[in-house]
Amino acid sequence: MFLAAVSMLWRRWGRRILPLLLGLAWPLCAPAAQVTIEPKIGFGGVFQLGRPFPLEVCLHNIGRTVEGVVEVEAWKRGAPPAGAYPVRYQRDVFLPSRAQRTLAFTVNAELLSRPLVIRFNATHGSASHTLDLRSHFSPAPLVLSVSGGGTLPLTSLAASFTNRIVSLAAAGLPSDARALAGVSHLLLYDQSLRDLTRWQLQALDDWLVAGGRMIIVASLNFALYQEPKLARFVPARVTGVTRIRFTDPAAAGASPAIEGVWAHTVSGVSGRTQIAAEGLPLLVENEWGRGRVSYLALDAGRPPLAGWAGLPQFLQTLLAPASELSPAPRPRWDEALFSRLLLSSWFVDAYIPTRALFFAILLYLCGLAVLLLKWRRQRGAPRTLALWCCGWMVGCAAAGYGYFSRGGQMPEGVLLGATVMDETDGDYVEVQTNLALFSTRPRDYSLGFGPSWLELAPLPQPHAAAPAEQAAPAVMYRHLGAATRVQLPLESFGHQLLRARHVERAGLNTRIEQHDGVLHLEVNNRSGSDLTDCWLIAPGLRVALGELPSGGSLRKALPLHAADAPAAEQPRQADTGGSLRALRFKDKTRDLLFQDAFFAYAATAALWTGPTAVFIGWFKNPQPRAEVGDPRVRTEQYTLYRAIVSLPSEDE
Repeated sequence: MFLAAVSMLWRRWGRRILPLLLGLAWPLCAPAAQVTIEPKIGFGGVFQLGRPFPLEVCLHNIGRTVEGVVEVEAWKRGAPPAGAYPVRYQRDVFLPSRAQRTLAFTVNAELLSRPLVIRFNATHGSASHTLDLRSHFSPAPLVLSVSGGGTLPLTSLAASFTNRIVSLAAAGLPSDARALAGVSHLLLYDQSLRDLTRWQLQALDDWLVAGGRMIIVASLNFALYQEPKLARFVPARVTGVTRIRFTDPAAAGASPAIEGVWAHTVSGVSGRTQIAAEGLPLLVENEWGRGRVSYLALDAGRPPLAGWAGLPQFLQTLLAPASELSPAPRPRWDEALFSRLLLSSWFVDAYIPTRALFFAILLYLCGLAVLLLKWRRQRGAPRTLALWCCGWMVGCAAAGYGYFSRGGQMPEGVLLGATVMDETDGDYVEVQTNLALFSTRPRDYSLGFGPSWLELAPLPQPHAAAPAEQAAPAVMYRHLGAATRVQLPLESFGHQLLRARHVERAGLNTRIEQHDGVLHLEVNNRSGSDLTDCWLIAPGLRVALGELPSGGSLRKALPLHAADAPAAEQPRQADTGGSLRALRFKDKTRDLLFQDAFFAYAATAALWTGPTAVFIGWFKNPQPRAEVGDPRVRTEQYTLYRAIVSLPSEDE
């Protein structure tokens, strides 16, 4: 009877309950997570020393499902006596059972004597991998060659070309512009960009704006160059292909012409034509911010041009290093300057609640005055008045301690941003941002930055302890999806200095020209902020220009000698040579940043070695360049726009 009942229950419920029981028991019976790490460093295993480079970390999980953190530790050079300090990059990852996952990092390692360490930390499984960087670096910038159906004869460049040439697939292009900092040229031939992601295209655009060089070589498949993602870089509109007779322009008639060379037919050229033949532009160059795009309308990967003996030399002229632009003065940012800012009155108001403290002291004194008045008028027993005085003092002390120790109106930290925008070609500006984070209590800060940053690093503190004595890393980059935040632990009344740089389109354009002893100035402000305290400084001239509202323009024609200037345009201060050291502003913070940071003494002396004109203007309401995301941390931002133009000498 019992066996019959069990058999009937099994036939009715066993097939439904057994899969559920097996599903619940599987996590307990499954093997522990076994994760292996496979790294891919740089471009084809090569990176330029001293520049950020891409790092791909491939995780293979052959065990149970696991969730953990991937951490990459690199080492950078620091100021003595601390020496080198670690920089860590972290990212959360979820690994299903028997699956793999690839994570992309942008790492900046400056010290090769210590290995790169990759760790995977989880509750039910951990793994680590050590990578020696000494066999992967290159002292010179890299040249990336991305080709689709054909290849270019670049192997013969190795004898006379110092840069390392790396062949790469289009899918291997990084999604972070900082990872391309060690690349000087990107060569595209017969390659479609339709499969690139939006982040990869944005990284190429930011890299070009910052000074990269892109070379696009034509091929028979002209339809590739009409695709929107590639056509946005080509400085001409490709319409078809044809055969032409090509002669090397550098040979000056000594080299015979090559018949039947395949070339693109183009229209609507948007750049400068450097080489032309038979009415067709063959080499077109277009400025792209601080970078440049070169378009070669000849198919150099197919005969007859592929067999030409002078092709390697011709391609090497396209891969020549870019001419260095005169760099703008680097803003000074160090411990001495921050100490002066810390002791200034405005900064004290930022981290000490002076207003609340003033009213608290006033209330305390008023209470004591009332008690003393009663004491003098003998309106109470002396013992009672003494108890009232003691109670009032103890109560005020307890209330003040409770109010100010728990925060009150006192911020937990102050974030100061000092930004300089330098005029470049076109509408682009190079943005140099110096940050100072000051903490009034021990806590961890997480700084978020906008996109397109090319350089972002904390400045090492000379008084910091050695890395072996530190309980926490000097800095940690936390990757959260497409955003990256910098995590900094600070002690009570501790600070950290950071420096960042990127190039952006700001909508500000300045043109300064000199004709017949007259300086012509034109400034167009198409940004979303007003400029205030604008000045024009030149040899023998210093003029206050007032404010420039958003959407407005400023045009001036000024004689280079201050004595010849109209009365309405006379400088407010006597000028003895156009020095920037004599400028003063009503805002003490602007004055200190201008004199000691944006135009330090050494930078100012180097600036005036030749005839130079400078236009400056402060942003009235600048946008913060970094954010903490905590209202208890006060943010102060100061932004200066400057355009430095070299004037022709008298002989010129």
